[in-house]
Amino acid sequence: MKIYKEVPLSSINLQKTNYLHSYPERTSLLIKSIKEFGILQPPLLLDAEEGLIILCGEGRVKASLNLGLETIPCLVLKDRYPDKELHFISLHSNLFRPLNLIEKSIFFTKVYPYLTKEEIDKVLKILNLPIHQNIIKILFIINKLNDDYKKFILNEKLNPQILKYYDYFTEEDFFSLLNLCVNLSLSFSEQRELFELANDLKKLGKLEEFLKEISGVLIFEDFNKRKRAYKEIFISFRFPFYSQKWEKVQEIKNFFSHKGIDVQYVPYLEEREVEIRLKTDSLEDFEECVNFLKDHGRKIFAVFEG
Repeated sequence: MKIYKEVPLSSINLQKTNYLHSYPERTSLLIKSIKEFGILQPPLLLDAEEGLIILCGEGRVKASLNLGLETIPCLVLKDRYPDKELHFISLHSNLFRPLNLIEKSIFFTKVYPYLTKEEIDKVLKILNLPIHQNIIKILFIINKLNDDYKKFILNEKLNPQILKYYDYFTEEDFFSLLNLCVNLSLSFSEQRELFELANDLKKLGKLEEFLKEISGVLIFEDFNKRKRAYKEIFISFRFPFYSQKWEKVQEIKNFFSHKGIDVQYVPYLEEREVEIRLKTDSLEDFEECVNFLKDHGRKIFAVFEG
């Protein structure tokens, strides 16, 4: 049973946050709204042995306290409910707005111990999340992160999908990689590629060497220079064959370009395949290019040898 009444703010227990999952704190935003319009939606409280516990509306309660108000209109639950049900009452009371990924993580990790396998799938569906074991893992890892990293996720500076690699590395290495993602402003796909490469290098015993080299690029103040240096190191570790051949590739391309012949290799020499484009304005020029290729064409494929 719900009762609508004015509640003294001093009687609300702010310490017990078992059922809350709002993030980030919205007190400052709500202060302005309450000043202008008052309480538009009453907080939902539970009348428990520990006092009045907030199920929904913590920001409104804190904003009212900040404004020096003595009472606040609330809906108060008088009946007794199991913890599991209280978590869902809190969730559904917040679904008038879209929940962000951090809020979904907080809710899910709190309610998880009460759920059966079938209920887990239903909850993921309610939260509009894919039903997959990786998602569950990511939600738990998000909940472990400090506020800085949570805000990076909210501000789309970190790809939540890379969190599935948490158990692949030591904690120090994992956060070193996360910091690289942020400090180098890597795109979501670049972040995924970084963690995939780091995982491969760990298996080869080269991760420490890679992290040491890649961290050195952060000394460059110029962002473009920093990003270029990062890409060069990344390529040298991901495509060691290509990095050894890079100068030779440039030499060959320059040699042929002087004759109007554009030589294009498959990216990073992953395949023994070459595309040749001729730029001519007469049949004589065309024949000259063809003859030049006949005489020097072997140079193009020399890069694949040895």
